[in-house]
Order: sequence, then structure tokens, then C-alpha cells
Amino acid sequence: MVNGNSQFTPAGIKDMKTSRQASMDVSEHKLAMSALGFTEGSDEILIATDSMKLINVSITTPNGVVTMTTDTIRVRPGVPTEYVDHIDIFHNFPDAQDANAEIERARDELGFRALDDFPPIGPEFKDGSGKETWVPGLGNKTGTVFSVEAMANHTTGSLTWIYSIQLGDKYYTPEAAASIAETGDFDYFQIYFDRTASPVLGWIYSQSRL
Repeated sequence: MVNGNSQFTPAGIKDMKTSRQASMDVSEHKLAMSALGFTEGSDEILIATDSMKLINVSITTPNGVVTMTTDTIRVRPGVPTEYVDHIDIFHNFPDAQDANAEIERARDELGFRALDDFPPIGPEFKDGSGKETWVPGLGNKTGTVFSVEAMANHTTGSLTWIYSIQLGDKYYTPEAAASIAETGDFDYFQIYFDRTASPVLGWIYSQSRL
């Protein structure tokens, strides 16, 4: 570990898997790829481990440390490539009802306003209707911006909940910060997740599927 950051080098990855611990400091929101041990021009990297050997991740934000448990971490560079664009942390729930505590944490600790009135997932989730993806906006209560992509399988009853630690400058302007804190939304995010192009995002408002 260097300056509070796990190193995504071969030796560092081995250490993360062995110790089942990983740390990253995003308190300044701008994070150089080199701070995580990447060499110049590195592409994204994905670390996956056995679901029985989860990695405990400590994320230092401006307002404190957020802890998560995962079997998969993905780091993606931005443009310019010397800085991290976002870090993905996966939570896999074979039974989606087990995700309720994580959904509450997203709302209460991370500040996802789109989840304020979201009802608990019940047995009706497994209704045989197939796969669906939801994107319940953004949260910045910690001072760091998180987004979520939720990938549901209503046939198997499983849910994959993917946090992305968003480190791009566009998420940290005064206007963006205020909009995210108030509504969990802002214009830049909608470039990628346009409700008119993605009907599944109606979940944010109607929650009709659960």
C-alpha cells in the first residue's frame, strides 16, 4: 500500500486477494492512475476473486471512510489516461431480497435521493419476467460521487448491484454537486442514461417492477 492506496500491480493484486483487504483514497476526487500502481498508458483492470473469499474495501472520502465487501473491483482510466475516471465495485446477491440492506445504505450513507421512497424487495421480485437494468442516479453525501447500476434477473431472482466511484471533474462543479445532493441527478449523467432512450429508468420514478 502506498499513501493509503492499494497497488494494482501483480504483487499488489496478490496481496489484496491474500489479505482480502483493499484501500483507496479518493478524498481529493482526482486520483492519478500511478497512485494505484499503474504505469503510464495503462488500460482498465478487473480483479475478481472467489465469492467465498470477498475483499473488504476501505474508501477514504472527504467525509469519512466507506467500507464495502466485493468479489470484483474494476479500475477505469479517463481522458487524459493518467487519471482514474471511475472505480467499479460489484455486489452480487443470488437472492435479491438480501440486497435490501445495501439499498438502504445507498440511500442513507451515500445519499441516493432516487431511493428515498423505494420499497423493500420482496418475493414477488422473482416473477419469471427475465432481465432488467436500473440506474438509480447518483449520491454524494460522503463528498465523493457514487453511481449505481443494478442488474436484475427476475427469472433467477438474483441482483447485481454495481457501485461506480465517479472521479471526473464534471461531477464536482458547484452546480452538479447541488443537483446531485438535491435530486440524485444532473445533466452530464443523462448524456449516458437518457430516460427517453432507456425505459427501464422509469424504475427511478414509478418503481413499478417491485
